[in-house]
Amino acid sequence: MEKLTITDIAKLAGVSTATVSNYLNHNFNKMSPKTRAHLAKIINDTNYRPNSVARDLAKSENKTIGVSIADITNPFTAPVLSGISEVCDQYGYKMIFTNADNDPNNEVNNILRLRSENVTGFIIDSVNPDNPIYKSLSNDFTVMVDRQSVVTSFDTIVTDNTSSVQAMTQKMLDAGYDELYFVSWPLDKVSTRIKRYRGFLSATGYDDDSHLITVPHRGEQRLYEVFQEKIDEVMENRGDKKIGFFTMNAQVFLRLLRAMQHNNYTYPTDYGVATYEEFDWMTVMRPGISCIRQDSRRIGIDAAKLLKKKLETKEGGVPTTHIIPTTLIIRDSF
Repeated sequence: MEKLTITDIAKLAGVSTATVSNYLNHNFNKMSPKTRAHLAKIINDTNYRPNSVARDLAKSENKTIGVSIADITNPFTAPVLSGISEVCDQYGYKMIFTNADNDPNNEVNNILRLRSENVTGFIIDSVNPDNPIYKSLSNDFTVMVDRQSVVTSFDTIVTDNTSSVQAMTQKMLDAGYDELYFVSWPLDKVSTRIKRYRGFLSATGYDDDSHLITVPHRGEQRLYEVFQEKIDEVMENRGDKKIGFFTMNAQVFLRLLRAMQHNNYTYPTDYGVATYEEFDWMTVMRPGISCIRQDSRRIGIDAAKLLKKKLETKEGGVPTTHIIPTTLIIRDSF
C-alpha cells in the first residue's frame, strides 16, 4: 500500500488540505473541537504520521510531559499532581499541566495544546476517557489515571473501587443497618462512580436503582432542592428502620451532611454514614467519619514512574489496568 498523503487524509475527512495542514501544524484558532477530534481519529486509524510528527515523538532529549487534569478543584487532584511532580523532579523531567474544568471540549483543546508543546508523553486524568481525541495517542507514551475507558487503550492507574465499597457496605450491614442508600453524583457512564455503585449493589443485593440517590455536580439550584426533598423523604419514612448512607466521594459526603443538617438530623443517632476518600478534616469531626482511604499521591507516583519507563524503552506493550489497594478506616459514624 502506498504511503498516504495529506490530500488523502483531507478526502477521508471531508475537509480541505489546508485544514489538515493547520491541524498538523497545531494552528487550531479557526477549527472546531469536533473537526479536530474527527481528524485525530482518521489520522490514528490510518496510521498517518508526517515525518515532522514522527521526529517530535522520537526526540529522546525532550524530557517534558503533559498532564491533563479533569477538574483542578477536585481534592483528589492535588496529591496526584504532587506524586507526579515528585517523580519528575527526581528524574529531571518538566511537567506542563492543563485543567479541563470537567468540560470535554476543553479536554480536546488541552490535549491538542500539549501536543503543540511537543511533550514527550502524557498522563491523563480524563473527563471522558472514550473521547475520540485519545485515538491520536499511543500507549507507548500515555498513562491514564482514575477514570477508565470502555476499551483499555492505555495503561491505567486506578484504586480498587468495587471491592473496597463492597467491603465497607458489608461493614455497615454487619453493624445492623436495615436499609442503605448510595449517594453519588450522576453516574453518567463515569467508571469510578459506576464501579463504586457496583460494589454497593454487590453487598446489599439490591437489584434496581431504588437505593441510588443522585446529587448534581455543579447543577441548577432546583436539582439541589430535589436532592434535599429526596433525603427528607427517606428520613421521614424510615420508621423504626436503622438507615445508613454511603457517599461516592468526600464532596458528595458534604452535600449529604448539609441536607441532613437542614432538619437537624445527626449521625450516628439518626442515620449512619461512610464515604469513599479520606481527608484530614474527617479526623477532627466528632464522631469521626468511617471512610475508604485511597493513596492518591501513590497514583501520581506510579503513573509518572510507569510513563518514565515507557519513554525510556520506547514501547508500552499491552495496555493494563494497575489497581492500587485502599484501606478501610472504621470510626464512629455508623
